[in-house]
This record gives sequence, structure tokens and C-alpha cells, in this order.
Amino acid sequence: MKNIREILQDKEIERLIDWDLHPFDAVTRYLEWGTNWSRGINHAKSCNEESAYFKIYANSNPAQLMLVRQSHKSYEVVSEVEAPQDLIDDSVKHFACKNRACGITEDLKSWLKAEALKRA
Repeated sequence: MKNIREILQDKEIERLIDWDLHPFDAVTRYLEWGTNWSRGINHAKSCNEESAYFKIYANSNPAQLMLVRQSHKSYEVVSEVEAPQDLIDDSVKHFACKNRACGITEDLKSWLKAEALKRA
């Protein structure tokens, strides 16, 4: 488990983070991208495009915040991320998650961004 400042020491990961990408949208972007352009959905423009985004694994007790890296070809858990458990649990409640792909709330995203700024 790492804190966000440790994770962002990897400049490639920092460059790839999409703070607004929800796990369900990542599936659409990278795994179902063939016809999404015709429906106006944000899709991968090439097979080489990739992103890193936050998701909550809600099947564990307690739920865990993770940073994942995904492309058309691969999916990798970069790290479990340290964050206040109450913010993680609020995200699970907000999205009514009962599976492995829960998004994060604006409060959790704001907390992560504030922690990331402390790294300077």
C-alpha cells in the first residue's frame, strides 16, 4: 500500500492519471471502443492509448482504494492507495457498490489531489 505522493514519484503514472475516469467508463473506453465513436462516447483513439484511474474494490472488507492502469491490451493494479477509510466507505455507499469496480466520490478525489499537492 502506498500513499499518493509515493505513487506520483513515477512520472509515467502521474502523466497517465485521469482523475475523472470512472471504472465503468474505462471498460467502455478500452474494451468496447469499436463503435463508441458513433455514439459520441469518449473512446480510445488508438490501441496504444492508456490511462491510470482510481477505483474501489468493494468486495473486500474493508473496501480498498486502488490505482489501476488500463489500455486496450492490458489491465494492471499499480498499487493499493492509502486514504481515509471513511471516504472510501462513503464512495461505496454513494455508488451503491457491491462489486470490484466502484468509482470514487468528489470528496475522495479532492482529498487525493490535496495530498498529491503536499509532495512538493
